[in-house]
Amino acid sequence: MKVNPFVFGIIVLAVFFGVLGGAKAAGVWSVSGKLDAAGEKVQPTGASVDEIKGWMTLADVSKAYGAPVAEILAAFELPEDTPATTQLKEMESETFSVKALREWLAERPKE
Repeated sequence: MKVNPFVFGIIVLAVFFGVLGGAKAAGVWSVSGKLDAAGEKVQPTGASVDEIKGWMTLADVSKAYGAPVAEILAAFELPEDTPATTQLKEMESETFSVKALREWLAERPKE
């Protein structure tokens, strides 16, 4: 049996996108690093500084690593009135980066 190449291409694409769509609808696959497979927001656990991402907030990091927001702001010479809801990527500057925050938290004594 010979299959028309055009029909074969359509079948391959339908299967490909069907599998992706089905997995996403079933909640077992996510394209965003912000949500887990269950659709819940990913939160840092404090187990490893490598889990800190730029879309996380100061409050997320403060809670997971036990570092008060004021201490983080002071360590990187950031304005004291910076809201805890500020995403880390929004604070990127010459004195602050997500990489520098990871390094600082890794060196900071555990409480």
